[in-house]
Amino acid sequence: MSVTRIRSNGAARGLPQIPQAVVSNTGPKRRGSPVPAILVLLILGTVGYFGWKAFDGRRAVMRTREAEFRRLQAERDRRLRYVEPETNEVKKAEVTAVVAPPPKPPPEEPKKKTEAEVLREEEEHRRAVWVQIEEARKKDGTKPLGSFAGIRFGEPMVSGVPVKWGTALEESAGDSVAARGVVFAVYGPELKKPFMSFGTSPLVWVTPKRRRPYRVEFSRPLELVPQTMHDPETGKIVAEIRKKFKKGRFFAPRPSVLGREGCEYVLPIGLATVTIEERDGTLRFAVEREDIRNEARAETVLLRQEKGRVSADGALLDSNRYPHRDIDWAEYRGVRFKDETPRAFCGIVFASRPAENTEVVVPQRGPKGFFLDYGRAKCAPFRGFAYGRADIDQVRGGVYAVHLTSEGGTEGQDDKDYFESVKASLSAHYKVTPSERQGEGEFPELTYRIGDLTVVFGPDPRGGFYLHAENNVLADLASMPPIIVRHRKR
Repeated sequence: MSVTRIRSNGAARGLPQIPQAVVSNTGPKRRGSPVPAILVLLILGTVGYFGWKAFDGRRAVMRTREAEFRRLQAERDRRLRYVEPETNEVKKAEVTAVVAPPPKPPPEEPKKKTEAEVLREEEEHRRAVWVQIEEARKKDGTKPLGSFAGIRFGEPMVSGVPVKWGTALEESAGDSVAARGVVFAVYGPELKKPFMSFGTSPLVWVTPKRRRPYRVEFSRPLELVPQTMHDPETGKIVAEIRKKFKKGRFFAPRPSVLGREGCEYVLPIGLATVTIEERDGTLRFAVEREDIRNEARAETVLLRQEKGRVSADGALLDSNRYPHRDIDWAEYRGVRFKDETPRAFCGIVFASRPAENTEVVVPQRGPKGFFLDYGRAKCAPFRGFAYGRADIDQVRGGVYAVHLTSEGGTEGQDDKDYFESVKASLSAHYKVTPSERQGEGEFPELTYRIGDLTVVFGPDPRGGFYLHAENNVLADLASMPPIIVRHRKR
């Protein structure tokens, strides 16, 4: 089949173009039905619509959740940063809404007591028990214990009975006599057989003046058992003493504790007290009369006052305060004294010359000298020896001897107490034992020799007492005749 195309030349001539007829040898085509295509499009559209709706819904949910999460996070941060104005603490209600509560701490173990706390509790217990002991003593009508270990309480111990007398005035240990309020203890007579495991030598505490025993004490070193830290004999002694006295009961101011050193058991028997204790490495057993111990304390107060007086007396004995002129060493060239020789006595300096305007007496018989008056010289006297005279070398003019007198007992003392107090002061200060010889009446004459100085104290035949001090070296020089002295000077 061929197609014949007819070309029109009207265009070339400017005429309107007329569509050309297309001549085909084929007949007209038949068109299909549009229904299937429409159904397909409808299905695709429906699927796409619902798919898009589902996808858009999921995106909206995700955006909502993300926004909610960010909102909660911001709210939490804001609340955590918020602080109460006054307490400076985070609000508990808001924090607990966000932060989980902290776990409960484990229960604390009981706090261990310090050594100081333990000692304080033990001391409080000890005081409380001693209150009970004193109450039990008041209720006990037992007759006071008269003796123990052959030593009678309250009977003065005569000289020669104790093995050794000894004062404890200077002791400073925790168990010294001074710590117990008294100042004298002695080692008593030896027992015929040992007392338990304590031996045969008790320590006997006596009143310091009248020497009346009031405490008998035995002691020995502890023999501790490592497992218990106690002496195995302590319990046996407690049982034995309880069986012996058969009255009352033992109190424990410090009971025996396993693994801890020290203990104390006390048995009150009327005015007596039995004590068994482990302390300071020592096992101690003691029987003590409380009433006589109080006497010992009273006597101790007097002795300590006397000791203080002795110290003050020593300062007066060595004083150089009495008015004088200096020593003319040109007159005493080459003179030497022993090191321990005192250089002064009761304010007077040996070899010094009398003060200006002092009246010097030159008697027909006896040494040259001048009178002493401590009140007028405003110089404190020693134990009432306020008057006397000083002997001076008639060639050199220096003092070589001092003679003083006293009326005797002063400040409520009788002559006997006065004599003993002066003797105690001289003996304590010069630290020498005086020689004695019979003096006037009941009092002896005492002579102390300290280096080149001789001090004599005794009763005055005219009444009262005298006190002499002489430097032996200066006295020998003063006794030489003047012509011999001048010859030696040349």
